Amino acid sequence: MDANPGTSSAPSAQSLPPTRILVTDDHPEMLLLMDRALGSSYECEFANSFEQAREKLDADSFQLVICNLDSAASTGLDLAAEIVRDHPETATVVLMTGEDDPEAARQAFALGVYGYLVEPFWPGQLLITVMSSLRRRELEIADQAHSQNLEDRRQTIIDMAPMPIYAKDASHHYVVANASADEVAGVERGTLIGLTDDAIMPPEGAEAAQDIDARVLDEGSTYEAEEVVEVGDVERTFKTVKFPLLDEEGQITAVGGISADITAENEAAKLRDELAASQQKAIDELRLSRQETIEGLTKAIELHDSSTGEHVGRMAEIAAFLGAHMGLDPDHIELLRAAAPMHDVGKIGVPAEILRKPGPLAAGEREEMERHTVVGHKIFAHFESELSRIAAAIALTHHERYDGSGYPRGLTGEEIPLEGRIAAVADVFDALLTDRSYRPALSVDEAIAVMREGRGTHFDPEIADLLLDHVEEILALRS
Repeated sequence: MDANPGTSSAPSAQSLPPTRILVTDDHPEMLLLMDRALGSSYECEFANSFEQAREKLDADSFQLVICNLDSAASTGLDLAAEIVRDHPETATVVLMTGEDDPEAARQAFALGVYGYLVEPFWPGQLLITVMSSLRRRELEIADQAHSQNLEDRRQTIIDMAPMPIYAKDASHHYVVANASADEVAGVERGTLIGLTDDAIMPPEGAEAAQDIDARVLDEGSTYEAEEVVEVGDVERTFKTVKFPLLDEEGQITAVGGISADITAENEAAKLRDELAASQQKAIDELRLSRQETIEGLTKAIELHDSSTGEHVGRMAEIAAFLGAHMGLDPDHIELLRAAAPMHDVGKIGVPAEILRKPGPLAAGEREEMERHTVVGHKIFAHFESELSRIAAAIALTHHERYDGSGYPRGLTGEEIPLEGRIAAVADVFDALLTDRSYRPALSVDEAIAVMREGRGTHFDPEIADLLLDHVEEILALRS
């Protein structure tokens, strides 16, 4: 090999293209070291200047670039920044330097550099750094693909919702929007994201919407109102709910919104005196046809029934705990954890005055309340995913009792799906320890007594025993 090497290649696996590395350094002996250390494992190309490196990057693709910071340091950092910005298919950069400069190292990693070598280094150290950087990049690419797949699935689900579902960031740009939101906004499908209300509303309407969004963001409050929107030259009335969305650190970063089309309901209300008998049927049919999908429904029911919010999260953790101790496989446990919070999603169809009534329910009110199991099942029954199947089963059967005295079908024993039996135990135990509109929370001893009394009648005895055997751990989960 001469002092200014060109290309070195090595055999690669038949099923995979070779990993290509570009090495940039103006010292021939360093390029020789690189070739000897890496040439047998990777296909390497060499550049003795940053300009030559840029030409090679523009002409070909590489999985990793190794470049020298030089004495000025900034030149190598500039090249690293260019690679990350202009060559995302590469974006795996390892810097080497003859002088250990902590500030340069901090800048490098802030740019997205994957490795940092200080000369002199031994070939094995170089090889380990290269292998680690490539592996990290491979994992990031796989994670990005997984995240994109989840995003695509979420978009598919909310696009099936018969009402607009959307979210806007702090700068009032839409960051989530389903097909119904696109339709109401009067834009082509998939193009609402990135726009602001200024682009789709008259100035006064956009200003009012942004004022409301700002209040939700600043105060963490919710907003609920009826709005009249012209859709395709036809005025439609929507019941809109806006609520704060939190990031992983619990900070409010966006405004979520759900708008249910209540045009037909309002028109029916105007005819109540003349069409009293048919009006109730129209309202019932409207309720059934206006259900929300998984993502939107969880938020909507929190707003509709204030006792549901924290309860569903705790109940899901208890259900997952019980499932794990029953020996369910990890995938099944995660599906149970995701589906359990939607057990009461059918309550979106129950009038708020019934949900929040402080005293006992009348017979008709009780019948209306019990209908939430069937409504919840209908919301998920037409989806084909395993998560939707479990959510539908839990929504329908979490009020069934082991002895057959529950509702809506009076199932007994193992006729009740396992997920429904687990959800029943988790739901009741957490509810007993939670303040409700019709009673204060029970003490732990009182709640344990209720669970023990319901063993074999209300609850599957095996699952009830499991909760009672691990009650301290479950109490810790709740807190």
